[in-house]
Amino acid sequence: MALKSDMQLTELYERSRSQFPVFDSSLKNMAFMENAGGSQVPACVADAIRHHLLFNNAQLGAGHDLSNRSTAVVEKAHNVIKTIMNAHGVGEVALSGATSNLFAMLADSYRRSKRIQPGDEIIILDSSHEANAGPWVRLAQETGALVKWWRVSDTPPFSTSLSDLKKLLSDKTKIVAFPHVSNLLGEVVDVAAAVKMIQAGPAGGVTRTVVDGVAYAPHLAIDVKGWGVDWYGFSVYKTWGPHMAALYGSHAAFQDLNEAGPNHYWISGTDVPYKFELGGPAHEGCAGIVALTQYLNHMAAPSSSSSDNNTADNYGMSNGSSTHSPDLHRDTVEAAYATFRKMEAPLQQQLVDCLNAKPDVTIIGPAHADTSNRVATISFVHKTKSSKQLNDAIQKAGFAIRHGHMYAMRLTERLVDKKYARSAGDGVVRISLLHYNTAEEVHHLVNALDEIL
Repeated sequence: MALKSDMQLTELYERSRSQFPVFDSSLKNMAFMENAGGSQVPACVADAIRHHLLFNNAQLGAGHDLSNRSTAVVEKAHNVIKTIMNAHGVGEVALSGATSNLFAMLADSYRRSKRIQPGDEIIILDSSHEANAGPWVRLAQETGALVKWWRVSDTPPFSTSLSDLKKLLSDKTKIVAFPHVSNLLGEVVDVAAAVKMIQAGPAGGVTRTVVDGVAYAPHLAIDVKGWGVDWYGFSVYKTWGPHMAALYGSHAAFQDLNEAGPNHYWISGTDVPYKFELGGPAHEGCAGIVALTQYLNHMAAPSSSSSDNNTADNYGMSNGSSTHSPDLHRDTVEAAYATFRKMEAPLQQQLVDCLNAKPDVTIIGPAHADTSNRVATISFVHKTKSSKQLNDAIQKAGFAIRHGHMYAMRLTERLVDKKYARSAGDGVVRISLLHYNTAEEVHHLVNALDEIL
């Protein structure tokens, strides 16, 4: 039975990697394990971007055929993202180049809306990427609001406690900002439970939740409808797409901001997401988003034959046009992510077991491999060796990883630099895996870590 399971996993890895030209073995690339910084892209996405620029490149809404094709692509991209996030019927999504841009835009819209007043309170989890911390700190400074820090625990596994959040909630709480998964800790926060607690808190429905899903979305399926969250952002370029990002807002959350969106004055606040897409999303990037449906459909049906897509000569799954991409259904998204989770689980287990066996290593985050509570973004420090020293040795051994603060500077300054780092700013070593990494790659990594650590 175990042998059959291993063979099935091998077929899944091959099925996935066949769609990514970068994994062609003849290229002799390093094993790519820096996925939390940005994923690799299947050929169908790159082909669609090129096709759009060559054959559909026109401004939206002009009424001629070329413009109509471009307009249709952008509209479909929004619908694809809504399906990925399970947002149909409950809210809208705005697209931009990066989640950092979107959260900064959101905080600035709150400033213009005057909804945050002196004495109001903003709660921020200190494991946040600065993209979902800095804008709210600045908003508090500009409005006279008070920032209350929700802290992860001071000792391993540096966990997030909802009971600590409950103590911070008051009738003045207007915003609670936190990551669904810290891109350094890898811990999964229970968003549904947090939202329920916040909504039942002293301020009730007045409080808005702003969740950073960037480190969650590559591993587990987003479900904004099921969680009841107000705002939720993620980076498409970390989920096998072009360098774009999406921000979901519930209908009620967008209505809060009314005319405060950044787009031009004559655009109505009810024209969502247009009011919140200043300059508009990249049209060719939208074509890449639409083409991503091909890959998700491909991975949602792992039991079907993949021989037609499994050669180095045939990476793409269409002629390059995003208009040929299949529709995306919610059950397809969930099936694809179930496959991803199955593929990642043994890789995560193997790496966590390796690190736990090293007495001089401390995992910064959950020290277990339970996929219900952590993802395969794994950070660690060493008792005597600097993170830079380890990073350089691991890269020299053939593995693309990184070290540093991972833009969670407030967390590393409080927990890592003072207690573990060999020098200021040294941060952690981070190895971040995705479903297209293989058991063979991780086996070689473990062998290298046995020598280095």
